[in-house]
Amino acid sequence: MACIFKIKRLQMSVTPTVPNIVCLICVLTLKSISSVSSQCSGSALTLTATDDLTTVTSDGYSSGSYANDLSCSWLIDSGSSSETIIVFITHYDIDASDTIDIYNGFSTSNSSLKSGLTGTGNDKEFLTTGQYALVVLTTDSSGQAQGFSLQYLKAADLSGTGCTAEQTITATSTEQYLTSPAFPSSYTGNSNCRWLIEATEGTVYFELLLSDIESSPNCGFDYLKIYDSSYVCEHTLTVDACTRYPDGTTATYTSNGTSVLVLFVSDATVGYKGFKLKFYAVSSTTTVATQTAASEGTGFALGMGVGVATGVVSTLLVIGIIQIIKSRLQASKLGSPRVRNVLPLQTPTSFGGKTPTGNGHLPNGHLPNGHILRNDDIPGSKRFSVTSSISSSGNSSRNGRTPSTGHSSPIHSDTQNRNNNNYKRNGVLPTNIGHV
Repeated sequence: MACIFKIKRLQMSVTPTVPNIVCLICVLTLKSISSVSSQCSGSALTLTATDDLTTVTSDGYSSGSYANDLSCSWLIDSGSSSETIIVFITHYDIDASDTIDIYNGFSTSNSSLKSGLTGTGNDKEFLTTGQYALVVLTTDSSGQAQGFSLQYLKAADLSGTGCTAEQTITATSTEQYLTSPAFPSSYTGNSNCRWLIEATEGTVYFELLLSDIESSPNCGFDYLKIYDSSYVCEHTLTVDACTRYPDGTTATYTSNGTSVLVLFVSDATVGYKGFKLKFYAVSSTTTVATQTAASEGTGFALGMGVGVATGVVSTLLVIGIIQIIKSRLQASKLGSPRVRNVLPLQTPTSFGGKTPTGNGHLPNGHLPNGHILRNDDIPGSKRFSVTSSISSSGNSSRNGRTPSTGHSSPIHSDTQNRNNNNYKRNGVLPTNIGHV
């Protein structure tokens, strides 16, 4: 992409003359040479090995082909004479006339770990006995192929005393490492190792960098188990590893408490590289800050939920009150607006022992206030007409005709006396007025 940008810039700012084009070709050629010159110009490219796996590929690997007539070399340095180097060639595709050579030292004069590797394959591993490893790729002028990809790391036995008795290791903020016994050589048979990693405060973070353990169903032969506690409990098991590299288990985990328990067990037969584990303590400040952020998020969600629920309940309550008020108003409208007080049916003798006259009046022309005389109040009557008048004083009188036996009196029309605010209503009294 950098070359493309340079081309565009030259096209915009410089008139494309023949000298300019020649200079551009020179620049691109130098760029191409500089990308491979550090490891393919006769001097090795030095790589510093760390405790973590690092990947390196040959030139042209990602594009699918290396160049012809190359002599490329990579020098891997562990940084200490007490630490060796593991080299894993994860994939290689080398033409039959080209070779990969790996040396147990810093020059081609050292002993060879692998000589003349060609063809196609993967899962090749090599272990140095000292601080250096030298990898050389040589190609001729004929065939080409993809090249190789490899991983490397520095290695030492960091198993401590955990394979003779349980060892307690204090985790700090500085990265520390734990390995299987005899690492990076094959672990010893009948191993029964136990390490308790504890932080004085906060939690323990660990990362399983490398796992190369004998494969078996349900990890019945060799295994690595890591528990998120200080004791063995299936509920706190976080890692259960028993597979070969490069398919070996890798993991990163942060404990819930201040400790993790690491177990490594092997049987009496075959052994492999084992494992390498990185760990360090995570301060309680970081943990508390994370928990506080989580609590704030939880509190916000809870507050939102309570607010929504309260709003729904309030809305339903208001709707319920409105419905009650409406039902009360509807019930009041169903009541009669004319008759407020209807007394039980009374016979003529109930009115103070007085009997209505032939025209339906009681003596003095008044019925007791609040009484309504019905059609059948007088025995033998079929129909009865009542004329009501309401005086300005609030008293009421109802006049009508006393029906003769066997027939009804004629119905009188309503008349109103506007001068004294009285009114008369004549007609058939409703028959649906009952007792209250």
